[in-house]
Amino acid sequence: MKTAHPANDGARHAEGQPLARPGWAEAVLTLLLYLQLAAGGANDGPGSALAAIAQAGAVIAILLTVPPTSRFWHHARVPLYLLAGALVWAAIPALLPASLRDTLGMAERPAPDLFVLEWSKAAAAALTLTIAALLGYRAGTARALVQWIAAAGVIYLGYAAIDAIDWLADSQHGTRYAGTIGNTNAAGIVFAAIALLGGGVALAPEETPRWQRIGALAATGVALILCAMTGSRSAILLAVLLGVVMLALRRREVADRHLTWRRMLPGTLLLVALMIAAAMLTPVANRSGYLPEDAASRGAIIAHYAAISAEAPIWGFGAGSFFAVNLHTLTSGTAPLYWNFGAAHNAPLQAAIEIGWPGLLLNLGAIGAILFAIARARRDWWSTVALCAIGAIAGSAMIDIALNVPAIVALTCLLLGGAWGAALRSGSRARRRQAQRHPHRDGRVRRDREQAVTEAAVEPR
Repeated sequence: MKTAHPANDGARHAEGQPLARPGWAEAVLTLLLYLQLAAGGANDGPGSALAAIAQAGAVIAILLTVPPTSRFWHHARVPLYLLAGALVWAAIPALLPASLRDTLGMAERPAPDLFVLEWSKAAAAALTLTIAALLGYRAGTARALVQWIAAAGVIYLGYAAIDAIDWLADSQHGTRYAGTIGNTNAAGIVFAAIALLGGGVALAPEETPRWQRIGALAATGVALILCAMTGSRSAILLAVLLGVVMLALRRREVADRHLTWRRMLPGTLLLVALMIAAAMLTPVANRSGYLPEDAASRGAIIAHYAAISAEAPIWGFGAGSFFAVNLHTLTSGTAPLYWNFGAAHNAPLQAAIEIGWPGLLLNLGAIGAILFAIARARRDWWSTVALCAIGAIAGSAMIDIALNVPAIVALTCLLLGGAWGAALRSGSRARRRQAQRHPHRDGRVRRDREQAVTEAAVEPR
C-alpha cells in the first residue's frame, strides 16, 4: 500500500503528481464487479444485498487508508450534495407515518418491504461512484480503473467463451446467448462495454506494452463475437458506433504519428467482419427483420409507463415498487402486453415511477454536474475510453434494462467516477496555473466590484 505524510500531500498536489492512495483499491473494486457479473449480475434479492454490503465495506476500507487532506471533497461537493438529496427524497415516504403520508397526498406504497433493499443498492452505487472519483482524482487519471477492468475482463471473457461453446452445442442456434447474467440484452451490453474497454487499451498511447495491445485486441474480438451471440441489436449497434467514435477521437486528440489509419484499418475491419459473421450465424440476422415493429413497441412502452408516473409525480410509489405498481395498474387491454415486465425498459422513467420526478431530477442534476466537470476539463485517453463504454451502457438503459442490473450499475459507477475524478484533478491544476499567471486578478475584480457598489450608493438620485 502506498503511503505519504499528509504534510507532503499539498506539495504533490501542486506539482500535479499522483497523490497517495491504496495500491489495492482498484483491484478490490474490480474483483467485486466481476463477482457480481459472474453471479447473475447480482440481479436478485440476496445477491444484490450481498453486493451492496460488499461495496460499502470496500468503500469504507479504502476511505480509512486514504489521507484525509485531499481537496477532492471541496471540488466534488455539488454532485455529492445532489446525490445525497436524491437518497433523502427517496427515503422520506418510507419514514413518515401513514397519516402524514395521506395528509401530504402521497400515493400508496405497494411494496414497502423492498424499500430498504432498493435504497441500500442506490446508496452503494453512490458510494462506488464517489470512491472511484476519489481514486481517479488522487491518481490524476482513470487509467488504473480502466486497465484493471479490461484486464479482469479477459478472464471473464474466457469463461464466457467456453460457456458459449457449450451453449452452441446444446441450443443449435435456436436461442440467444444470455451469458452469466441470464438476460440476453444485459449480457450483450456488458460484452459491448468490455469490447470498448479492450479497444481503448489496444489504442492506448505508446507507453502501453505491445503485448498488452495485442492481448486487448484479441479480447475485443472475443467480446464482439459474444455480443453478437446474445442477439442484442442495440448492444451491437452501440458497440460499433462508440467504437467508431473512439477511433476518431484517438486520431484527433492524440498526436501519434505511428498510429495511422493505414495501421488501424486492418484490425478494425477484421473485428467488424468477425462480428458480422457471428451475427449471421446467430439469431441476430433473423431478428433484424422486425426491427421497425420493435421500435414502435418501445415507444408504446415508454408512453404507457409515463402515464403511470403521472399518477404519483412528486413522491412516486416507493423505491423498489415498479413490479408491484405494474401489476396493480394492469387492465384487460394492457395485461397481455405488460404482465411480466419487471422493469420499465427506460431507466429515467422507472426512477420517476419509484421516487418521483423531483428525485429523478436530483439524480440527473448530479449526473449533469459530473458530465459538465468532465467536459470542461482536459481529458486524457483513459477518460475517453471510459466515456465511450458509459455511452454504450447509457444508450442501452434508455430502451432496455441495463441499469436495472446491479453489476452493470457498479461498472457504470466505476468508469464514470474514474473519469470524473480525473477531470476534477485536471480542472484544479488548470485553476492553479491560471492563479499563478494572474495572481492579482481575483483581488482586482473584487476591489472593482466593491468600488462600483460604493459609487452606486453615494450617487445622487
